[in-house]
Amino acid sequence: MRCSLFLAILLLAAAPATAEEKPEKVEKTDQKAAAPVSTEIEIPVAIGQSVRGIRMPHYEKGSNKLSLRLNAESAERASEKKFTFKGLRIELFDESADKPSMEVILKDAVFDRDTSVLTSLNHAVIKGETFEITGRTLEFDSNTRASRLLGPVFMTITQLEEKGP
Repeated sequence: MRCSLFLAILLLAAAPATAEEKPEKVEKTDQKAAAPVSTEIEIPVAIGQSVRGIRMPHYEKGSNKLSLRLNAESAERASEKKFTFKGLRIELFDESADKPSMEVILKDAVFDRDTSVLTSLNHAVIKGETFEITGRTLEFDSNTRASRLLGPVFMTITQLEEKGP
């Protein structure tokens, strides 16, 4: 399950680093998750113009299965290749498109189409059903699905054991 793998990777990434250590890049090893994702973001406005209430679904390549959905309070095309977002919420879906398995919440973010990297400019939150991780900044490569959460990083786990029958 993609959510379980992502949680395990995030647990490893959330280990505290000393002031001298540089944060390491955390990559998913699941072959299915490492497949390239379409990074074509089209916002039908001129450079410098802003749009409110953006909602962009992304589907798995070659199917109609919803993989993730981007929701933003506002988006602006800063240049031909860069987009800025305010109030960005990314919903990730596993089996069902009815309820997201995980959410990434970014106050301000920039997406660069040349590098396919989404970077938060400040506070980042990753929420799952049983955990919440917050960090100062987040970098996400949409081609490799590798992400890096920079500290200070805090993690709250609300349920460690699975419920019995």
